[in-house]
Amino acid sequence: MSYAATAGPRYDNAMTPADRAQRLHRALNYPYDWPGACYLYREGAAHPVDSRRGRRQARTPVLAYGSNRAPEQLARKFGPLSDAQAILVETCSLEGFDVVHSAHVTSYGAIPAALHPAPGVTVTVAVTWLSETQLEIMDRSESAGLNYGREHIGVDVVLADGTVIGHAEGYRTTHGPLEIDGAVVSHADVPAAGRRGPVLRNPELLRRAHAAFAAEVELEAFLLRLGRDRDYRMEITRRLRRGL
Repeated sequence: MSYAATAGPRYDNAMTPADRAQRLHRALNYPYDWPGACYLYREGAAHPVDSRRGRRQARTPVLAYGSNRAPEQLARKFGPLSDAQAILVETCSLEGFDVVHSAHVTSYGAIPAALHPAPGVTVTVAVTWLSETQLEIMDRSESAGLNYGREHIGVDVVLADGTVIGHAEGYRTTHGPLEIDGAVVSHADVPAAGRRGPVLRNPELLRRAHAAFAAEVELEAFLLRLGRDRDYRMEITRRLRRGL
């Protein structure tokens, strides 16, 4: 019997239908909807930007290339936020990097995004302008030192209004990029120019992982167990690090 075959009803019997649906949503719909343009996150939702320059003051620019660009995820991490605490989220372009998939599974069962050097590629991502307190919250949410490490990116980031910043920070995966047949897989939900390799979405990779590691159970049971069983999640992460 494989490691995956022990997944069973005990991982979903105690769930309400709403809880089950929410867990599956978080696993399958990562990196979640975002406006695709600059916005101000406050009161739990995206709002039009009033003053970009004022909202950047005394804040650290941090790249958001996966779920951290989505209002839904910011709400989970920061709550509603007042106007004074509001987070400016700006679209930007980054040369020489691509957004790919990290070779690990999150605590909610998704295969998350990762920033990866890619000569010739220009990727469109976002910058979140965070206060010191918000940086601490973001570090904890990213399992800084375990799954990701925050560091200076070291290249210029061009914001949507043409402003160039050279001091942006970002989270880099500690697990390395996910590979399929030796090729790094780009993230289909993040636009980029100049890509040459395979491009897939998170649910496509989850279905591949299910087929490779847990075909003897249903996909939903596999996903629910990933989100509730840390040891199992770590085992699947170890296998992902070897590639799909």
